[in-house]
Amino acid sequence: MAGKRGDESRRRVMTDGGWQRILRIMDEAFEEYLTGMAELRTRVVGDVKRKLSDKKVLDRPDLEQALRREQPASTARHRRARGRRPRG
Repeated sequence: MAGKRGDESRRRVMTDGGWQRILRIMDEAFEEYLTGMAELRTRVVGDVKRKLSDKKVLDRPDLEQALRREQPASTARHRRARGRRPRG
């Protein structure tokens, strides 16, 4: 027991000011993270919109007409897979 008490006396006690400093640093880091994520989202959305408008992906009536004329590969209904019978 004597050794345990000696270990406790060597521990550094965290003061309220120390905890407040840690929490302030964590808050600042989280704010920077949120700001960075918002900026990244804005940049990605802008890039995607620009790429879509450059390639006119959304305005392709020739592709839509070709899809309407195509016949489905198979008009037959697909059979459901049956469960296996237990062996034994």
